[in-house]
Amino acid sequence: ILAFDQQLFDSLDHLYQHAQYSSHKAKLPYWSRANGWGIWATTEVLLNLPSDHPRRAEIMALYREHVDALVKLQDRQSGFWHNVLDRPDSYRELSGTAIFTMCIARGINQGWLDRNKYLPAARLGWKAITSSVEADGTVHNICVGTMSSEDVNYYLNRPMVDDDSHGLIGLIFAGIEMDKLLAAK
Repeated sequence: ILAFDQQLFDSLDHLYQHAQYSSHKAKLPYWSRANGWGIWATTEVLLNLPSDHPRRAEIMALYREHVDALVKLQDRQSGFWHNVLDRPDSYRELSGTAIFTMCIARGINQGWLDRNKYLPAARLGWKAITSSVEADGTVHNICVGTMSSEDVNYYLNRPMVDDDSHGLIGLIFAGIEMDKLLAAK
């Protein structure tokens, strides 16, 4: 997590770039799902890292910084996060929204985040997720698998599809964490 952070985490915006090239330094867009995979991995480490591990506090601080940056970028009307996080002109996307909702709910459930402060973002994210699911189970608004590019237009023009596993897996885990969160009232 910490090595990943050194390569991809922008310490000014507290977000992950989509990727980093080994051949040259470039600033890539803050793609939603890339940030999702990064924060999800961080929560998995925190779940399994011993409480007395010497670097746990450092990883926890990184997680909280990332959550705070993400919450600020959540669309307050719809509850979604945009496909390019800092570009409100990019479309509202399900997979990143599901993963962020899951990671915020997980943080509240684990006591890593203050319930009163972060519950509104989790609930709003869950509302967005459920708005993308049809009665027959079809799930909309999932960005297709994506390579990396320095050109933000590449991300702005990625197609959305239904029922793609990139969105479904996050949705399932968001449901698990939200169920725990809402049951704990």
